[in-house]
Amino acid sequence: MRATCRRSSCYRCLWEPLLIGGVEKPFAIVNATLAIALVGDLHFYGWLLVAVLFHGVMRHLTASDPFLRQIYARYNWQADRYVPWPPVSCLRGRRPAGWGRSLAC
Repeated sequence: MRATCRRSSCYRCLWEPLLIGGVEKPFAIVNATLAIALVGDLHFYGWLLVAVLFHGVMRHLTASDPFLRQIYARYNWQADRYVPWPPVSCLRGRRPAGWGRSLAC
């Protein structure tokens, strides 16, 4: 008997980050908010050029790797060096209450 593989379609919009104008949504919103605030309220018309250039740079970085921000965030979460015996004051990976949380391993 021949085994058959089941295939399911997976749309790209389900696993790619949300983009606004080719830039990730949080960066585009912050950039637009700053541009509107500085140009509209304070009349810093030079900021329009800065906002457009920043958007272009972020669009170029996103086009080269759409997951750049997530990769960088994961990299920053890792420790700077390997510690084989973590200190007791370490907050990450703490045991739940009642499971010897305050005891050293």
